Amino acid sequence: MILPKPLKKGDTIGIVAPAGKIAAEAIHYAEKLLHSMGYQVVLGKNVFNTFHRFAGNDAHRAADLQEMLNRTDIDTILCARGGYGTLRIIDKIDFTHYRKQPKWLVGFSDITVLHAALQNCLGIASLHGPMPKNFCDKSKEDEDLVNLFKVLHGHRPAYTIRPHDHNRIGEAEGVLSGGNLALLYGLRATPYDTDPQGKILFIEDVGEHLYHLDRMMHNLKISGFLADLSGMVVGDFTEMKDNDEPFGQSAYDIIKAAVDDYDYPVLFGFPAGHSHLNQPLIMGHNVNLQVTDDVCQLIF
Repeated sequence: MILPKPLKKGDTIGIVAPAGKIAAEAIHYAEKLLHSMGYQVVLGKNVFNTFHRFAGNDAHRAADLQEMLNRTDIDTILCARGGYGTLRIIDKIDFTHYRKQPKWLVGFSDITVLHAALQNCLGIASLHGPMPKNFCDKSKEDEDLVNLFKVLHGHRPAYTIRPHDHNRIGEAEGVLSGGNLALLYGLRATPYDTDPQGKILFIEDVGEHLYHLDRMMHNLKISGFLADLSGMVVGDFTEMKDNDEPFGQSAYDIIKAAVDDYDYPVLFGFPAGHSHLNQPLIMGHNVNLQVTDDVCQLIF
């Protein structure tokens, strides 16, 4: 797996919006914050556009992303937000120039599509982490933002978190893959689908109905995807929805039941996803996952 070169103070960060529309105030806040941290900032030409729920139409968003990928004076790309829309443009993107000079790409949620494309088609690592939309709720001293820029500068994190009642004990090594579960489900049977062999799968989601979560997990189980994993890391499942007639299980209950037939380690409650604390994860990097009764670690 290719790791893009580390970011340095004074380097240029590009901000692009390949999915949902974003308020200008959020972009300006992020721009000011990045300047205060010692970086140059370039905004995508269409980053302030709106087209229904999107940050411009498909052609505008694809053109902005393509330009950021191609430009040799852009050292890191921050995706402005998730939402929905990256899947609509991924087949319009040409990665030829990017492959020759890869740079870190950062985002989560809908940006899972780009993580999958980079890892599964190009063999290039990327960063699952906070985006400019989230910067408005943070300062540059916030733990996940500090860690994000440490990773961009070449640091390899080692996370230690509290044990969770749903955990399955064990130790495994593998390549970290995944992201937003709904997007991973939407990429099934496409060229961007993940090969589960040798993977530690990270999943998170927001705002899904519990029965839909159950359907996605059963898809992964029936297809054999879950059986072939080396381990699993379960992040935040926030604002999950139920029907008038309750499903009867929590999000974590559903996931635990889906992987009960396997013996690899499963870590629940990792602080990444759609909550305030969204620790950065290097997608495509080899990790060591240790889950015990006393301590849980994810080491890059």
